[in-house]
Amino acid sequence: MNHVSSWARWLGARTGWRRIALAMAFGAGAGFAMPPWHALPLMPVGLVALIWLLDDDVAGARRRRAFFDGFFWALGHFSVGCYWIIEAFFVPPAIFAPLGPPIVLGLAALLSLFVGAASALYVVVRQKMPGRWAGWRRVALFALLWVVAEWARGHVMTGFPWNPAGHVWAFSAPALQPAAWVGVYGLSLLTVLILAMPATLADARARPWLPSVIVASLALAIGTIGGLSLEARMAAANARTTPVEARPLLRLVQPNIPQGEKWRAERRAEHVGKLMRLSTAGRPAEVAHVIWPETATAFLLAQSPTYLEAFRPLVPKGGYLLAGAPRGPMTPAEERRAAALTGGIPIWNSLHAIDEMGVIRATYDKIHLVPLGEYLPLRDIIPLSDTIGRGSFEFGETRQPMRLPGLPSFAVAICYEAIFPAAIVPSPRPAWILNVTNDSWFGTSSGPYQHMVSARLRAVEEGLPMIRVANTGISAVIDGGGRVLGQLGMNVEGVIDARLPPYLSPTLYGSYGDVTLLVLMALVGMSAFLRRFRKPETVR
Repeated sequence: MNHVSSWARWLGARTGWRRIALAMAFGAGAGFAMPPWHALPLMPVGLVALIWLLDDDVAGARRRRAFFDGFFWALGHFSVGCYWIIEAFFVPPAIFAPLGPPIVLGLAALLSLFVGAASALYVVVRQKMPGRWAGWRRVALFALLWVVAEWARGHVMTGFPWNPAGHVWAFSAPALQPAAWVGVYGLSLLTVLILAMPATLADARARPWLPSVIVASLALAIGTIGGLSLEARMAAANARTTPVEARPLLRLVQPNIPQGEKWRAERRAEHVGKLMRLSTAGRPAEVAHVIWPETATAFLLAQSPTYLEAFRPLVPKGGYLLAGAPRGPMTPAEERRAAALTGGIPIWNSLHAIDEMGVIRATYDKIHLVPLGEYLPLRDIIPLSDTIGRGSFEFGETRQPMRLPGLPSFAVAICYEAIFPAAIVPSPRPAWILNVTNDSWFGTSSGPYQHMVSARLRAVEEGLPMIRVANTGISAVIDGGGRVLGQLGMNVEGVIDARLPPYLSPTLYGSYGDVTLLVLMALVGMSAFLRRFRKPETVR
């Protein structure tokens, strides 16, 4: 018996509160492998520990305990990954601050159900087919079940695909490139397969280190191919598209208005003045378009002709001001809906394209709203609005490219929408993605940094550049390979003047979506399921 095997057996022998505490500790440690900490070694340590716990459950046929091993591991993991939500409850006047910790813990527990279910299923499958899924194959099984749980977490009910395992590679653009082929869920599958493989070091077999060496070589090859592929695609894009000087020059405005002050009516003039000043100060003559963040105006801009007139001097000649703003009804159908309501008027979280005459030429309404934050779930069934007031936004109805003369067509993702793979780029394929957001709710916590990584992954998956404009940060120019070409950090007031990067050729994932993930899962499953040796591997 090697030393690693003795560690695995010691861990598997823990019971009661010690087992729970260890599972949570290893899961929490793996949470620190995510941005902005990037403590990558903690991810394989955490995954290996979970597999060893589950291996003991397999040996004892303990399906129920397997569920709780996975659940408590994930509870530690998601508590670290989602702690930033607490920050929103402490924004002045912070009347709901006491609710912050229990709500975050409740969310972490809800997300942990998916990992718990995958863990229980791991034990079930290995019990049914003990020889088939032994050795390195059990790691493949674990990775497959992990990505099924991760995909379900991103889709069940409204979905919350926060911090998928593939995000641990955010420090390296080449390592993110598999997302262009198989999406972030496919990247997660490869990540777990590679980082959890050291679990086989505890196996009582010859050369237990061999699977880890093989997958480490695979990881190096994938990173190398990803980097070379990105450079080749970028070179082709630069050769195919217009010269740099002909690409539109954009001004990104980050006003850095604290969330506690943003909606105070007595400070509206000050905040609007800051936006106007930043839009014009030192602006190069070539700037063609100005972009403001989500809800940059804390009032109904479409219903405010005085402000629309005041913004005319900000708009470059022949260009547009792209401004995030709440809006009220603008069409006869919306007016009729407003007349039918008794608790207030419908409000949308929107982006307006305003021309130099102060006319709104196009509008996008946010489609994927934040549950509880932007709308009340089941509000049409449960009449809570009668008692707590109408605090909900209305859902947008259509997702299509925004087309404006003099500006390449683009997809719009407002804040939270950018965390959803294969959901923000409509057909026909646009030339770029605009992500406007207001992360000031979450201070300087990990939330805005992790949100930024999600935005970068959407650029990689689609092969499209992304322009990201935030209230308090992080505003950024991101190319189609997920590389950050320029950015403004957290709690910084300023602007970025940048040319729109070229779009890359359509990606596999952008063209076929999760079909590519299914193909990858099938390949991994078949390679693990098919016997290559006559003798069954040692059962762990």
